[in-house]
Amino acid sequence: MENITTLVPMGEVIGRTWSLCPVCLKRIPATRVAEGDNIYLEKECPDHGSFRTVLWRDVELYKILSRFDSKRSGARVRQTGRKKGCPFDCGLCPDHQQDTCLVVMEVTSRCNLRCRACFASSGEGYLYEPDLAQIRGMYETVLRGSKPVCVQLSGGEPTLRDDLPEIVSLGKKMGVDYIEVNTNGLRLADDVAYLRRLKEAGVDAIYLSFDGVSPEVYEKICGEDLLEAKTKAVKNCAAVGLGVILVPRIIKYINHDQVGKIIDFAKRWIPTVKGVHFQPLSYFGRHPGKPEDDERVTIPDLISAIEVQTGGEIRADNFIPTCCPEPHCDARCLAVLLENGRLFPLTSLPHTPAPTCADIPRLIRESVASLWKLTARGELPATTGVAPCKCQAGSWTEIVQRAAENYLTISMMAFQDVWNIDLDRLEKCCIHVVTPDRRLIPFCAFNVTSEGGKTLYRHQVLSGQISSRSR
Repeated sequence: MENITTLVPMGEVIGRTWSLCPVCLKRIPATRVAEGDNIYLEKECPDHGSFRTVLWRDVELYKILSRFDSKRSGARVRQTGRKKGCPFDCGLCPDHQQDTCLVVMEVTSRCNLRCRACFASSGEGYLYEPDLAQIRGMYETVLRGSKPVCVQLSGGEPTLRDDLPEIVSLGKKMGVDYIEVNTNGLRLADDVAYLRRLKEAGVDAIYLSFDGVSPEVYEKICGEDLLEAKTKAVKNCAAVGLGVILVPRIIKYINHDQVGKIIDFAKRWIPTVKGVHFQPLSYFGRHPGKPEDDERVTIPDLISAIEVQTGGEIRADNFIPTCCPEPHCDARCLAVLLENGRLFPLTSLPHTPAPTCADIPRLIRESVASLWKLTARGELPATTGVAPCKCQAGSWTEIVQRAAENYLTISMMAFQDVWNIDLDRLEKCCIHVVTPDRRLIPFCAFNVTSEGGKTLYRHQVLSGQISSRSR
């Protein structure tokens, strides 16, 4: 790595990295700085000056999670060589340290909404819609990587394609293990026959945007009240037997105060709703504008809000990093819904760092087993529809059997935008966009957008596939 020099930091230096200039997208040195209880990214472009943005709001937790940044084996398939350095060689390139865990495949740019926040900038007056031959090629690219293969069909709004069931069926026949559909749910609320076709084609789950539990939230984010349609989409998924993951975009001063109510909604729809995956607003694509620090929602902000708004039913220390991305990218908690209507968390943050990525699941299992042993036999109510546990101490397998139906995963992921992008983190990304030219590009790199709207990859990669027709 090149020598990193930058402006004089304003606090305790806890790391040096590389980032991008928000104006010109030039690769520039950056410093992670602790000041008070916040972590900031400070960087300076020789042409456009210095920039400073908040990354994290809990210095102690940041340092604890840094201990879980384990060794990685690297990507199995490299489609591009090293020329300009990260993030300009994506495909994946030799510098990328992590294999793919989830592939995002965009199947259309069309959308039936125009949300104020949209990473894909959907509905901007052009049409991108790969045909089945191109989609087959993208599936082939995905299948060259590690197993199991998990694909998220996205857009735009993928359910605007009448042939989406055929796209799903094609992927399943080619060997894709898991396919989910990323959707706003409007068609699924009105067209049960189409939903059944998706189920019969092999869709494993619906990844449903769900920003809140009040009409006002949708009016502010989407321009119209969509709560009834969202609820109906969940109801229809229950009717056909498809699991749902609720995906709230969390925007400060709009729906940050509804995270607890969203979890309550999810609880009412277990076992159809399998999880809630919170996504703090990332400022790329179409977004409200340059973020101020007080508008930025970080992972600790969300964790704290969940603890407060659930009345401690889910605690901050129930959230753990996963083993795939860099440990500050995401957090999750697995909980069982008890007969009394409360969630019983099965996860807690391990206190021992993992030397390798493969050791993190082991530490989590040990943490869960310890929690289970601390619960006296007979003290824990039986979950609805699941046989009571007959073991004295319990094991991970037995816990999973007990929670086979009545569980909820609460997770979150903070995607990086041009103001807070850390290229060390980017090189460990495990969520990749597959492109028609058969590359795999880390999600944040694909979507990163300059202050003036320029992208590194999205417009450039799709330009050869875009029709001049308006949507």
